[in-house]
Formats: sequence, C-alpha cells, structure tokens
Amino acid sequence: MITITATKLRNNLFNYLDQVTNGETILIQRNKKEVAKLVPPNISDWPDSTKIKLEILVEPDKLIKPIEDIWQDYV
Repeated sequence: MITITATKLRNNLFNYLDQVTNGETILIQRNKKEVAKLVPPNISDWPDSTKIKLEILVEPDKLIKPIEDIWQDYV
C-alpha cells in the first residue's frame, strides 16, 4: 500500500491510476489524516456469484408423483 498526499495525487493522477490498475492500493491523506483509498476494481463475474444454486433433495419421481387419493375424484 502506498500513502500519498492529496497534492501528490493531483499532480501525478494518471501515474497513480496506472499503479492502481496494476493492483496497488493507494491511501490518500490530507493534513496527515486518511481521506480516501484508491483500490483496484474487483473484477469478477458478479452475476454468477449471485445466482442461487439449487440442490434437489428428493428424487424427481417422488417429487412429481401425484397423491392417489386426491386425484381419484378428478380422473
């Protein structure tokens, strides 16, 4: 992690953005206090990570099998 002043960031913005692009994290200070942090983007396939993964706990034929006594009146 690199710590820089806001003035240094302003004067060398594109150089620091290149460093962040390469994976570096930059802590920005103003008056010796942390005011911001530049971090690389988390480039992941977020739609895949949010999908619900279902697991069938019952055999499909038992899940779909009709209950005989209820259906007898309709057949």
